[in-house]
Amino acid sequence: MICMLAIEAMLFRNVIYDENGILKYSLIVILTYILGYIVFLIWRLFFTKPSITLESDHVISTKHQRYDASQIECVYMNYRRIGIKLYGKRLVPMDLCFYFQRGQETAGVKAVHEWAERNDKEIKHKFFQTLA
Repeated sequence: MICMLAIEAMLFRNVIYDENGILKYSLIVILTYILGYIVFLIWRLFFTKPSITLESDHVISTKHQRYDASQIECVYMNYRRIGIKLYGKRLVPMDLCFYFQRGQETAGVKAVHEWAERNDKEIKHKFFQTLA
């Protein structure tokens, strides 16, 4: 996000000093798009409260999609971040990646371990990438 803001600043500087009309307006459109995207990312980061539901034999993601245990390969844990990896996918979908709120981490991690044990899923403590 910092790189996007730096690019935004450089493009804005070029727009101010550019005298070409079409290029100036196209850069204004691009700058508006980038700024809107940055605002969207910040809003999504701070104002959404995703929740994942672990049921007996399936998971309901933050986008309210149901994934059966047979579709799930393993559970990744990286510090406080938890992701559920699907079979045949290299990356963890963003709607299957979550954090526990402070004070709920111990009970949440225990529930994830119980769910994984009940459904014979391996828990891997390693870094993982997400797919937006």
